[in-house]
Amino acid sequence: MNKKTYTVLFTIISTIFNIIMTLGIIVALMILVAFVYFKVLNAGEQASSALLVAWAICFFGGLIVSMMLFGKICGWVIEKFHLASKLDPKVLGRYLPNGTKGAVPADEPKRPKTNIPKSPVAVDDEWARDIESGNSQQGHAPEEGKDDDGDD
Repeated sequence: MNKKTYTVLFTIISTIFNIIMTLGIIVALMILVAFVYFKVLNAGEQASSALLVAWAICFFGGLIVSMMLFGKICGWVIEKFHLASKLDPKVLGRYLPNGTKGAVPADEPKRPKTNIPKSPVAVDDEWARDIESGNSQQGHAPEEGKDDDGDD
């Protein structure tokens, strides 16, 4: 199996885990709110709209808590089971704090550096020679009585 296969498999399993974990957190928060509402506060049936608002807050709070936990858990799983070298670096950047930390791309060949040659046209212009040598004086004002075009 290659990195692409491992990455797809990891993504499918982690997505299923994320859905189950999110539903679990939301249901647990709703049960906790219902317990506090009915047993601790003894609210009964008179203020059911407050319970619905609290459940909506539980739903969105559960989504946020689940997103934070999912990132931490995936990072822990990648480090615990040494999956950094088996997964695509783009996926690692999402879950690990340093992106590809721990990844060993030994099976990927290094790309050769592209060498771009200088222009084959001979340079006879003083301005172009200054640019190539790094001695350009950009932004300078022409001297008094002289034009930049060279014909006085």
